[in-house]
Amino acid sequence: MQTLYLVVPCVIFFLSVFPNGFCLADTNMKSGSQCSEADYSDTDGTFQTNLRSLLDSLASNVVEHHGFYQNVAGKKANRVYGTVLCRGDISVSNCSDCTLNSTRVATNDCPMSNDVTIWFRWCFLRYSNESFFGDMQQTAVTITNETDFDDPSVVSEGLPFMTGIAAEAPDKSFMFHTAVLNANKSGKRYGMAQCTRDISREDCRRCLDAQLVTFRTVIGNKRRWEIYGSNCFMWYNDYQFYSNGSTLLSAAWRPSSCTSSIIGFILAVSAALLMFF
Repeated sequence: MQTLYLVVPCVIFFLSVFPNGFCLADTNMKSGSQCSEADYSDTDGTFQTNLRSLLDSLASNVVEHHGFYQNVAGKKANRVYGTVLCRGDISVSNCSDCTLNSTRVATNDCPMSNDVTIWFRWCFLRYSNESFFGDMQQTAVTITNETDFDDPSVVSEGLPFMTGIAAEAPDKSFMFHTAVLNANKSGKRYGMAQCTRDISREDCRRCLDAQLVTFRTVIGNKRRWEIYGSNCFMWYNDYQFYSNGSTLLSAAWRPSSCTSSIIGFILAVSAALLMFF
């Protein structure tokens, strides 16, 4: 498969609203999209029916699976493969909201495409008529401010710091990792990396390393940047943009109402049986 890199320098025009350049951690926004050409004729509506079923399934199951879920809908020529990944630091409700929003954007922005990728700050969505599960791809976009240069004394530390995060993230249970760089008088720098969980840990490491190499000249002297790929993602900033609170990765399992009823029934039966012994 041909490797494709998309470099998108982003001069941020909302500096008057967000003087620090990037939005705050609790603000979600679309970061990019990629739609294949209008390459199918859905004469009987089968593909669209399967797509709606798939997108509903992704939105309904992503939280239960700790922010990453894949599924397939349909058969043969009209089969659709889909995946969704939420950023590991966000809450359960934000993951759910972002997933729903990304499915709406995908169908609105790419109504006649059968291979669609949508990047939001909080989540990532892709679907295709061809299977891509477990196939590590290096398609990526980067977002940075062309004028937002970092303190020269910190520039030499930034990339090694993110290289360290790239080395540690694959070994984490959810292939998600955050870290802080103490940059002396210039304050702190915050980094984060994450991979989709359908690729191997070694592919995750290769994916993150390749992003740092490919975009080195674009991000090397910037104090804020983000890279969104098909299988791995990286963020770097001069303020703590990620959450340390309750996240979808730390959310405790809660039994469904059906499961709760079954548990309650078992407990009631057990209590009744104990009365006879």
